[in-house]
Amino acid sequence: MISSFLKQRQPSKASDQQGIIMILVLITGLIVTFALMSLSDLAIRQFASSSNDVFSANVEQTAEAGIEQTLDQLNSNSSFTGYSTPQVLLNNAPQGYATYTSTVSNGPNGHEKFITATANIYVNSKSTKILHSRKIKVTVVGTSSTGYSLYGGPGGLILSGSASISNPSIYVEGGITMSGAAILGNPLAPGTLDVANNRCPTGKNPGATFPQVCSNGSQPISMSGVSAIFATVCATGQTSHSGISNLKAGCTAPIGQMPTYDRMAQINAVTTTATGTSATSGCTLLTPKTWAANVKFTGNVSLSSTCKVTVSGNVYITGNLSLSGSSLMTVANSLGTTRPVIIVDGTVSISGASILTENSSGTGIEFISFKSSNSCTTSTTAYCSSISGNDLYNSMGTQTVTISGASVLPGMIFDAYWGLIKVSGASLVGTVAGQTVDLSGAGNLTFGTTLSSGQYTWTIRAYQQLYN
Repeated sequence: MISSFLKQRQPSKASDQQGIIMILVLITGLIVTFALMSLSDLAIRQFASSSNDVFSANVEQTAEAGIEQTLDQLNSNSSFTGYSTPQVLLNNAPQGYATYTSTVSNGPNGHEKFITATANIYVNSKSTKILHSRKIKVTVVGTSSTGYSLYGGPGGLILSGSASISNPSIYVEGGITMSGAAILGNPLAPGTLDVANNRCPTGKNPGATFPQVCSNGSQPISMSGVSAIFATVCATGQTSHSGISNLKAGCTAPIGQMPTYDRMAQINAVTTTATGTSATSGCTLLTPKTWAANVKFTGNVSLSSTCKVTVSGNVYITGNLSLSGSSLMTVANSLGTTRPVIIVDGTVSISGASILTENSSGTGIEFISFKSSNSCTTSTTAYCSSISGNDLYNSMGTQTVTISGASVLPGMIFDAYWGLIKVSGASLVGTVAGQTVDLSGAGNLTFGTTLSSGQYTWTIRAYQQLYN
């Protein structure tokens, strides 16, 4: 009887076990389901966040493109007022539909304008919901100059890396060497380029006849990499068209176009003499210094940190001049359109985030370094009034003017009278001159030469994002 009872209970025990297993399976399934749902929700949120980041980055790039395109149009026509109709920059599924508009307004004087670009991005071209919007405002200044905007002597012009020159009007007495991805000119606004090939004999000791026009069939323009020239080119002896958009066949460039300056006349006009240390002693943004006209500073002059100096006229420095940090030098409004000249017996060095500004009339400063590698450097009276032969060859390789960093220098003139001027980084300058001119790095140099608009070359001085 008992055994019969046990036999009847055994199936019930198996059923209990099966029930427990089913409950465990159900619980496990629910856990897996909730985990998958959480992972799915996380993936969706991450995708949405990534898409949002992409749209945010794209709308900022679109606003910057609006600034660049408006600036390009302004450099072709100084009366351009902006893009009132939305311009499409992006129109695809991954990046969205992005457009920009822009306005150009006049600043407080004729050589300053404000460009404001507004960008919007949508999911696609049919959507009216703005996902992101961005507004950028820049201040641009216009500079102009007569004649060439770059002068290179027998040492020539060297462009390397990704260096580029926009809106060129260039004279080179020697030759041009371009490498890497260097670009000279702009296909939308081609300029002019004259190359005289006056750089022979070659070698470390060319002799007393240096320089003279090469007659050995050498090409004055040498290009490698993906470098290119977008300009009307007159180059003595040049027959190769490779990389040059418009070479004038059989053209002979003029000789002797380098700028000159009467150094002794400025020295004889000096009325005040002080030490180089006193020129910047105690100088800050809150306690600026003013340099009087026709002043002479003995020794080196150095502007650093946030030192601000206002130049009221011509300056003579017997040592070196250097600007570094966030130093600032400006031109007194009282000078009007009279450009002050700072002549230096030593070297000129501009680095860091130094800023040189014009006055309200758009007048900048001319800097001239008379330093050379010859004995006449130490003579106050003779001071290398003329150099030729081996002396000139050696001197044109001596670096006497250096511009580096992200210096903002529109409307300024820099002249390495007997030496080499080196410009690197993303500096903006007005005009440069030197027996040798060397441009390197990834900077774009926009020189202040007169364009077809007959007015200014516009370059960016200040940048800000607007949040209202």
